[in-house]
Amino acid sequence: MSHDKWRSPAAYEGLRSLDAPGFAWEFLSRNPLFQQDREQLEQTGHYRALSEAELNEFARRWGVRFRDDGT
Repeated sequence: MSHDKWRSPAAYEGLRSLDAPGFAWEFLSRNPLFQQDREQLEQTGHYRALSEAELNEFARRWGVRFRDDGT
């Protein structure tokens, strides 16, 4: 969404149908610090298996949980 449209109610129409976790994800995924931290975690995961401690720390820091399938 461009910065000039953030005040437009139409820009947020798609968010009305989200449940609480879906809305929380939309909010969190737009946070630049979260994006940076997630990207760093993903890059580390490309080089080696992430430890349970690393995953738990990320989850604690951002208040998220990972799915049972490891994603």
